[in-house]
Amino acid sequence: MKPDNALVSRTGQAWRTLLDTLSHSPDEKLDRSDLACFAGILASFVAGLAASWQCWGNPLVDSGRELNVPLRLVHGEMLYSDAGYIYGPFSPYLNAFLYRVFHPSLWVLWGRGIVSTILILALSYWIARQIAGRFPATLACLAITWVCALKPQGNYMMAYAFGGLDGSTFVLATTVLLVVFLRKKNPALLFGAGFVSALAILSKTELGVAAVGTGVVAAALAGYPRIRNIMVRLGVFLAPALGIPALVYSWFAAHVGWRTLTVDSHLFFGHVPWQLRYFNGVRFGFGQPWHSLGLMIASMVRLIAFGGLLVSVSLLIEMRRARFPQENGSTARKPLWAVAALLISLAGIVVSGIGLSDLGPFLPMPFLLLVTLAAGIGAFVRAERCGIPAAQVQAATMVIIAASALGSLSRILLRVSTGGALSSFLLPGSVVLFVYIWLVIFPAFLADPATRRRATQLISVALIASVLITAVTLSLRYRRKFPYPLVTARGTWRTSTDIGIAFTQALQFIEKRTVPGDAVAVLPEGTSLVFLSERRNPLRDEIVTPGFLDATGEERAIEGLRRSRAPLIFIANRPTSEFGETSFGKDYNQRLMPWIEQNYAVCGVFGPRPDVALQIGAPVFFLRAYCLASKTSKTED
Repeated sequence: MKPDNALVSRTGQAWRTLLDTLSHSPDEKLDRSDLACFAGILASFVAGLAASWQCWGNPLVDSGRELNVPLRLVHGEMLYSDAGYIYGPFSPYLNAFLYRVFHPSLWVLWGRGIVSTILILALSYWIARQIAGRFPATLACLAITWVCALKPQGNYMMAYAFGGLDGSTFVLATTVLLVVFLRKKNPALLFGAGFVSALAILSKTELGVAAVGTGVVAAALAGYPRIRNIMVRLGVFLAPALGIPALVYSWFAAHVGWRTLTVDSHLFFGHVPWQLRYFNGVRFGFGQPWHSLGLMIASMVRLIAFGGLLVSVSLLIEMRRARFPQENGSTARKPLWAVAALLISLAGIVVSGIGLSDLGPFLPMPFLLLVTLAAGIGAFVRAERCGIPAAQVQAATMVIIAASALGSLSRILLRVSTGGALSSFLLPGSVVLFVYIWLVIFPAFLADPATRRRATQLISVALIASVLITAVTLSLRYRRKFPYPLVTARGTWRTSTDIGIAFTQALQFIEKRTVPGDAVAVLPEGTSLVFLSERRNPLRDEIVTPGFLDATGEERAIEGLRRSRAPLIFIANRPTSEFGETSFGKDYNQRLMPWIEQNYAVCGVFGPRPDVALQIGAPVFFLRAYCLASKTSKTED
């Protein structure tokens, strides 16, 4: 056979193997044995909670918004106009309801985060079991537990944005309903999926888009090949998916105005300030797309090389156990080939790994998901033409799961890393398919049963070791990085020593100078101090890092401080170089800070080194307090 024909033949065989694998239901059906597996997942989660106890979230970054905005709603303020918020309304109103029921405290949101985590793990396990056996599903959920839910930066208990946590939950719930709909053909399930997609939109817009996109794919699959059937199913799904958010946002627009929603709150990705675009460009790779694409290709090469390493080792082990004679009686060719492949794979891992050490293994997931999606569609069409309903449904299930995972990654498509807070909410579907690709698809390409079995064992060991190493590393990191107990009336929060000392001193100062209900401002962020001290924020915005206040916003902030006669303002040492502007009052908010200096006087510096001369960007954290000047010395702007 000519080399070209041999390559085409092997490629065709590999493609058919892939289609067969995607069309094949897992041999193990869901039964009571899965309860034991899920109990093991929950046990791992409980161990993680114990290791990270009360260390969830950062009192300085983002948490103030998530703690305070629901409380402001409880007190009668209007979302978006009185209380600034850049995500959908579902999460703050749900948290406000929980505050009303249980009383405002850290544990209200922590407990809600724990419940949401259990829901995400349950939904992820069910999704994984539709395409894989118990072991891959369990392993995937253990990875989600430690890579996503318990990650210090971006954990689920004190989510940096509960809209992201809820959006992730609703995307997974939409996926589950759509898979069940494909199997039972009940339009009520499709309508329910549309309703849940609407909740995803009302939680976090980009996750809502992922949910709606997955529903559109499911409607197309369910109606194929008749256009009319597709359109009817699209109507059933999209009516609630788009209609409910349209009604909700129209109601808000009638009360606060469309400009408040689109310009001030950036809800629909319109009028996004350059500082926020800069942040997204740097953090998620869109600022240098070709560089990001190069990293993705290098990561894909590393992944292929790692696969080659596993196959080579598997071949060598099996050859050592039982030598395979060649046609000419020699036994040397295969070992030499396996050793050469082993060396090439090691070289590929080393060379391609340059610059990728801190980005994690998920960087090439968009490539893998696109291939899985295309192959799933191919398997679906093939099964439909061959009249094999079971294979058609299974392939459609794979397409829906892959579409859901890919849609969830849209915000970080060029930089799918395990770092950062946002990725925690976007990765569950990708983690499920990552484990599935390694434990189900990859071994299917190995023709020899013994080698296939050995490779599967090695992959399992590697994945288990990765999860264990991650669990141990995070557990130790929690104990080492967050040793300080910040004790407050609304709960004890373990945090870093410098932030803990500064917040403790500031809370004591607030207690002496003000009474509960007084206005206290914290800039540019860190308003969890306001929540913990049972004071109120006189400003519309909980966060005023670069891009959140334009000239009109600064005037509004000044008017809020003037009208409330806030007795205290705290300026946090929070450098913000990730937004392209570093120092509050110097690089941004250049009108607000001079007004504060004219009308307030420095009355304290709190932190491990309470030095008045400290400036924003200093290596040690501090809070600088400004007290309202006396009427005789105050100057009005």
